[in-house]
Amino acid sequence: MKDKNRHKVSIIRISVIILSVFIIVIIINMIYKKSIAIKVFYIPFTWEWSFWTCAEAIGTIGATIVALFGLNLKESREKRRSVAKVVSSWISEESKPNVDGSAYVRTAVIHINNESDEPVYDVAVNTTLDKGNHWIGPLSSPNQIPVLPAHRELQFDITIPLLGYRHLDTPQVACTFVDPNGRIWERNIDGTLRDCSKEKPHWVGLQNDELPIQDCDLNVFNPMAVCLTFLNLLNTDPNGEDIKSLLSPQADGWKDVDWENLKHDFGKCMPSSNVRFPAPQVANILLTDDESLQGKKVEGWRQQIHAKAMVTLTFSHDQGWRIFGIGDRVLPEEILFPEGTLTQGKA
Repeated sequence: MKDKNRHKVSIIRISVIILSVFIIVIIINMIYKKSIAIKVFYIPFTWEWSFWTCAEAIGTIGATIVALFGLNLKESREKRRSVAKVVSSWISEESKPNVDGSAYVRTAVIHINNESDEPVYDVAVNTTLDKGNHWIGPLSSPNQIPVLPAHRELQFDITIPLLGYRHLDTPQVACTFVDPNGRIWERNIDGTLRDCSKEKPHWVGLQNDELPIQDCDLNVFNPMAVCLTFLNLLNTDPNGEDIKSLLSPQADGWKDVDWENLKHDFGKCMPSSNVRFPAPQVANILLTDDESLQGKKVEGWRQQIHAKAMVTLTFSHDQGWRIFGIGDRVLPEEILFPEGTLTQGKA
């Protein structure tokens, strides 16, 4: 609403200036054609017409209008960016000794900071390990943070989610949010700020080097690798013998599962490209059976995926990620870990 009011005021100002110039030009033209006469009562005045003098005057007025218009645009742009320009996101890394002091543990934290005097809304982040060539999602950060209050910083530990990815450089994060005027902004990994209010989300095809997981990341500490292996075995291991090594010991229901029914329900499903971590040692991966979306990724903001099911995985430092369940969503507080599992590896 404030943005619209500012635009109205700007339009009125410019209209008044243009109208004034138009009236001045008409008066000068009428004087030149002697349609009106100038009578001087107190100060002697002689009017001498000069085309170049008139042109110079009009040029000066025009330059003034352009300067005022440019100044107004700059002022309007700064006001529009006043909140967004002080919202930022970054990732910090630190190497800390483990519990017994025998090795270093590489820790990583996502920071999202709002230094403005107003809140921002619907904040979402996306993490990259290679300067934006591949994106691995929000990780431990929520898919969408409804409100980031004024003068507030949020932090999300992504140490465990990054264990499955080999990376040498510090990861980077991009941040998307909505300002109080309803404008959508993106703070890119290089710090640049972009207004993307008019952009619409859409699906695009994946390139050959944009697979959900790279060969170097195929390990038990990568939940996407475990999920893909599970789905592949679901179609090739009718009795579930090879799958058992991928199952979470915290899930008792696997001993009574009908593998044929499970294959029928989820054998043709494919995972979405990102893993969500609602808790440090719990991961969720959405599954879709929409074949038109296979081999594609979404570009843009707020694109909804109609998921058929969700794969829930649990983590331990000894075994890596294991499949806890497939189907409905399982909340972290509904999973009972063995004593000491959630504090293992902490100082």
